[in-house]
Amino acid sequence: MKTLANIISVLFHPLALPTYAFVMIYFMNPLLFANYNEKQLSQIFLMVVINTFIFPAFSIFLVWKLGFVKSLAMDDAKERLDPFIVSGVFYIWAYVVFRKSGLPQILDVVILGATITLFAIFMINLFRKVSLHAGGMGSMIIITLAMCMITGANFNLLLFGIVLLAGIVGTCRIFLNAHDTYEVFTGYLIGMVGMMVAIEFY
Repeated sequence: MKTLANIISVLFHPLALPTYAFVMIYFMNPLLFANYNEKQLSQIFLMVVINTFIFPAFSIFLVWKLGFVKSLAMDDAKERLDPFIVSGVFYIWAYVVFRKSGLPQILDVVILGATITLFAIFMINLFRKVSLHAGGMGSMIIITLAMCMITGANFNLLLFGIVLLAGIVGTCRIFLNAHDTYEVFTGYLIGMVGMMVAIEFY
C-alpha cells in the first residue's frame, strides 16, 4: 500500500500538474488550439514541459546534490524554502514566456495560478508546513471547473474524477506521514484560491 501511495505521489507531483492541465485543456476544448498544426502543438507541449517541469526539477535536484536539502522528500518545512524559491523563479519565467507568446490565455491562467499557489504556500511554509501536492490538486479542480463552464460539452464526469483524484492524492500524503490533515486541507484551499485569483485577473 505504501508503494502505491508513493507511486501516486510521484505521478501527481506538483511540477507535473501544469503539463497534465495543458493536456486536459486541449482534450476539453481543442478549438482553443484550432490555429495550430500538430508540429506547433508539440512545440507548445514541449514549452510547458521544459519550463514547468524539467527546469524546476533539475534545479531542485542540484539543490539536493549541493546539500541544501537532506533528501528530495524534504520532510522538514525549512528544507523546502530553497526549492520553493528556485521553482518559483522558473514559474515566473514560464508565465512571462507564455504571456508574450500569443498562445491561448487559458495557458497563462494555469501558469499564473500555479505560481500564486507556489508562493502562497512558500509564505505559509515559513510558519507551518503545507502540502504542495494538495495545492496543485486544488488548482486542478478550479481550472477543470472553469473549463466546464466555458466549454459547451458536458464534462461533469471529468470534474468529479479530478475531485476524486485530489482526494486520493491528499490521502496518500497523509498515509505516507508526509503531511497531516490540516496541512493537506490548507493546501487544497490555497490551490483553489490561487487559481481563482488567476482567473479573476484575466
